[in-house]
Amino acid sequence: MALRYLFIDFDSFYASVEQESDPHLRGQPIAIVPSINVETTSCIAASYEAKHYGVKTGVPVRQARVLCPKIKFVQANHEKYVAIHNSITKIIHEIIFVDEVLSIDEMYGRLPPKWQSPKIAIEKAEAIKASLKKAIGPCITASIGIAPNRFIAKLASKMKKPNGLMLIDHPQLPQALDSLDLSDITGIGARMLIRLKNQGILDVASLCQADRSTLHRIWGSIEGDRFWYALRGIALPEQSTSKRSFGHSHVLPPKLRTFHGAFSTLHRMLEKACHRLRMNNYFTGHLILQVKFGFEWRWGQEVRCSPTQDTLTLARLMNMLWETRPSMAPNPTKVSVTLMGLIHAQNHTPSLFETSEEQQRAKLLQTIDQIKQRYGSRSIYYGTAMIAQKTAEAAPMRIAFNHIPDLSIERD
Repeated sequence: MALRYLFIDFDSFYASVEQESDPHLRGQPIAIVPSINVETTSCIAASYEAKHYGVKTGVPVRQARVLCPKIKFVQANHEKYVAIHNSITKIIHEIIFVDEVLSIDEMYGRLPPKWQSPKIAIEKAEAIKASLKKAIGPCITASIGIAPNRFIAKLASKMKKPNGLMLIDHPQLPQALDSLDLSDITGIGARMLIRLKNQGILDVASLCQADRSTLHRIWGSIEGDRFWYALRGIALPEQSTSKRSFGHSHVLPPKLRTFHGAFSTLHRMLEKACHRLRMNNYFTGHLILQVKFGFEWRWGQEVRCSPTQDTLTLARLMNMLWETRPSMAPNPTKVSVTLMGLIHAQNHTPSLFETSEEQQRAKLLQTIDQIKQRYGSRSIYYGTAMIAQKTAEAAPMRIAFNHIPDLSIERD
């Protein structure tokens, strides 16, 4: 069976972009943070030099200083990261067709039949590395995995980091995975680790030795069978996925840790989510509001409604939820808003009783969206979002694990 997939995983992407941009940061331990001089925040990413000291994603700034006294903190610049990502994708696309961009630092392509020999597949991987170095610079490197299916190619890309190249073919499977920890395997989280260990599967070798029926029983579904095939490099048809939600969350900067600041930030985030909803041609019927008060008290409410794209309708619903917040809670520190129950416009049945006011508002929203796309998300907004809109640190553009911002829609 042939080598069909080439998986690209960029090494410490955010930190590498900053080191490429600023030669003074090269070879230095750096961490990317949401805001400079905020000791209560955590590291978004770290360079390999910082990782050597134990600094990694999620480590609080104070702890990072203890682990690595010489660490330098750099404020995240998400617009820069997206721009570099877009440039990189175009470069790679000139060498191999990019089937799917999975995140800001992961993508893969399928190798056509004439490229499926080890020699040619490696040549394509090396061509990608050389083109990136020439066009972008030496600091932004990629680790590449080549394998018969996407699952193994992704694992291979992580086995020789940084700047690695790993090819795993059928004759090497599944034994080639034995050096990995169970937690390294895509799809095995904390709960699945417990279930595996309860069944006597303590390492990858024993996982690979388990028969298909055993994995079916542990997973409790056909996903166990799919996992068994994946470990052996067998490429199964991809499962179709659909968009599940649009949303934003934000750790409030100190000056917005008030009820007015949180309320305004929620409205800014709702406007952004509604803009994305319309641009992607969806309607929502489920709004979720969540707030963290202080550092331990979490509160949330949700409401369902008739499918809508209308910001004002959703803002009124959010205001209704906000009124039910606990009155004795400490100051808010984090807020999030999520739109779920998505229906694509193709599957949406318009209301037979839509009023002329609603029709006019739909046209108004279309005009507002056009203004935002041309002049940025802070160019026009509802008054309820004013405090946050005038604060640069309030819910700026962010890159999420499964969402790369479209600069034409989400730039500030």
